[in-house]
Amino acid sequence: MKVKVYALPFLNGDAIDEMGFMEVPEGATLRYVYKKLQVPLLLRPILLCSVNYEKARMDQVLQDGDVISFFFPISGG
Repeated sequence: MKVKVYALPFLNGDAIDEMGFMEVPEGATLRYVYKKLQVPLLLRPILLCSVNYEKARMDQVLQDGDVISFFFPISGG
């Protein structure tokens, strides 16, 4: 199944295709996506993640077509 991933620039872009989709197995959790994107351990506590634009937990089971977004709690412009 495929999920859409809006990854931050420093994450492993090889894990997603040119359209931003990632192939994940049935029953995959958000933890699986973190591993595939090689999210650094030091950033995991402060990096926020949403699934379908709602805050998500690492053990959330993903569904085909889910939208996963990563962001920091504070950012400036």
